[in-house]
Order: sequence, then C-alpha cells, then structure tokens
Amino acid sequence: MSEKYCFQDPPIIGPGLCPPEGCPPPTRIECISVDKVYDSCFQVEERTRIFSVTGFTGTFIVGDLISCAQTPGTTTTCRELSRASVGDGFYNIVMAVNIPLTLTNPLNPAESVAEVFTVTKTVTLCCPPEATADCSDTTITSCVCVVTNIVDGILAVTCDIQVCVVIKCILTVQLLVPSYGFCTPAPCVALPGVCPPAPPAQCF
Repeated sequence: MSEKYCFQDPPIIGPGLCPPEGCPPPTRIECISVDKVYDSCFQVEERTRIFSVTGFTGTFIVGDLISCAQTPGTTTTCRELSRASVGDGFYNIVMAVNIPLTLTNPLNPAESVAEVFTVTKTVTLCCPPEATADCSDTTITSCVCVVTNIVDGILAVTCDIQVCVVIKCILTVQLLVPSYGFCTPAPCVALPGVCPPAPPAQCF
C-alpha cells in the first residue's frame, strides 16, 4: 500500500532559492494583512549617564568598575514626543527611547539594581500620521560604568553607554502580493538542507 502525504508530488515550487533559469510566474494575487515598514533608520549614539546606587555590599573606592548590561528578556519602549511635517510625506519625529539596564555588584553578583537608560532622538522619516514610530529593536552595544563618588554609602556611578538606536515607521496594511498559492510541506529527511543565513546586524 502506498503512503499518502498532504503535499504536492512533485511540488511546483517551494521555499528557497530560484533555479538558475528563474522562478515560474506567480499563479494568483493575494491580499494579506502585514506590518508595513514605510521608512526606517539607525544610528549609533554615545551618551553618559550618572546613576545613584544603594544597597551594594562591600567596600568601594572611586574608580571601581560596576558591571552593566541591558536587562535580558526586556523590551525597549519609546514614546513619541512630537511630530512635525517637513513636506512630501516626511516628518521630523522626536522620540524618547527607554532601555532597561541592570547594574550588578562586582563584589556580590547576586546584588543588582534595575535602571532605565533614556535617550532622546530626532529623526526625519516618511511616516504617515496614522503610522507608529517603533524603536523596539534598539539595543545597547557597550556599557562601561565606574564609581565616581561615594556619599553615605550611596554610589554615584557614571556610565558611558553606546546604543544602536533603530527607529521604524510601521503601519498594519492590506497588501496585494503575487503568490503561488498556499505553502505545502515536503517530507521530513534525516539530514537538513541548507538553511538561509541569519540577517546581518544593523549596527557595526
């Protein structure tokens, strides 16, 4: 008895690269609901912030390093402060970008304090009024913190922070796209094929 699978045999076309002779023409037009990125930009910023830290046990002196990193498992949030049209569909947008940050006691790694590193950024993007300026892909690429003052057990910690600010103008739209129909899976094999490479990083 032959086995039956829920896929086309042989498949007309599947995910992956087109053959050297090119892909066949699409067979239909689909209307899909997607988040369309109207415009986007990124820029590396270097900022300095001073945090007041209490509760760290141990003896510190001015010049001691304090461990610093973006808080794992958290999401960067942002708030649009203003938007002004500059013509031709472009807007000057002022954003306040908030990145969760964790300072850890190097003398006792079990002790840490949560801070929020806020950076303001002005960008010019093609961004319809109904679209949202999103900054969730913004990340801290470097953070170096040092104790610069100590008063009554309170540490003044100065941090030099390098952040890759990524801002995208996003709107959910109904989009017409050429299509080959619905995806149909192929049989599983013991050895995987060649997977697509990871997308390149946006900041260097």
